[in-house]
Amino acid sequence: MMRAIFVFLSVFLWSIPWGWTAEIDDIYALADQKRFPEAMTKLDAYLQKNPKDAQGRFLKGLILTEQKRPDEAIVVFKSLSVDHPNLPEPHNNLAVLFAEKGMYEEASEALKKAIQTHPSYATAHENLGDIYSKMASQAYSKALSLDAQNRAAQTKLDMIRKLFAQQGTEVGGGSKTVAASVAPVSPAPPTAAAAVPPTVSPAPPPAVADDPAAAQLKGEVERSLTQWAKDWSEKNTRGYLDAYSTRFEVPAPFGNRQAWEAKRSQVIGQTASIRVGVSEMKVTIVNPNRAQAVFKQDYWSPTFKDTVKKTLSMVLEDGRWKILREGSGG
Repeated sequence: MMRAIFVFLSVFLWSIPWGWTAEIDDIYALADQKRFPEAMTKLDAYLQKNPKDAQGRFLKGLILTEQKRPDEAIVVFKSLSVDHPNLPEPHNNLAVLFAEKGMYEEASEALKKAIQTHPSYATAHENLGDIYSKMASQAYSKALSLDAQNRAAQTKLDMIRKLFAQQGTEVGGGSKTVAASVAPVSPAPPTAAAAVPPTVSPAPPPAVADDPAAAQLKGEVERSLTQWAKDWSEKNTRGYLDAYSTRFEVPAPFGNRQAWEAKRSQVIGQTASIRVGVSEMKVTIVNPNRAQAVFKQDYWSPTFKDTVKKTLSMVLEDGRWKILREGSGG
């Protein structure tokens, strides 16, 4: 399964120096909510004023990919890779898009460039292995079409198919992109000589997880959420509410922040005792001002207790990571 590095799971171009703006952050928020046409309209206006902005151009490639416009996305990533040849992410995403089109030679070359810029970029190494496996499966299938009795080729082809079957994908796998997901390509008929097209499966880039700056931000997010759970457990209503961004998306049925705060204050104040625990936390850095945290939340009170999987969208606000959106379940 190849991976592209696409924003809505994780994107972080650490090697680009830039000043983050509220405008680009709002566009990321729209994209995160899958409101792609609206995000693209705002992004085009932003890029008219900032045509060289690398983060904005990268985001445009991601949105185009989500909108099933791969040719346009390729143009964007190609241009970005020319202007910023030392960034591995555009090369990796080009490889994913090339693989979707069956252009495996081009995909392998793009991945080699990504690895050349960042030799420790694990995602690109894994993707290159998938491309080589795909090319090998095609070669073995061709050999079998010419000589159906070639048992060596059949054995090697079976080994590759079993390898990818264990990963839950067809031969050649999908592509790991840097967060928008790309729709799977329908497989070819299952004949000996058939080449099975790749599918794309998004996942966060391991290279980002190993970055010291990303690790520092993840630690800050974790500490903010630990304090949030502590304030909740101690019935520190003010501290609990302060953990939420001024832009917090108030859940239904509350019509505004004031009504939501009043209800939360009432519930916390009337509960005799509260214990809230968070565990198995996984933080993904989306950009310098945004993150996502997924964890298990254990809640206990004398009258109610439950365990849920919580997903929180976090935003950096006034120097502190705060909750922008929250959901549970899954």
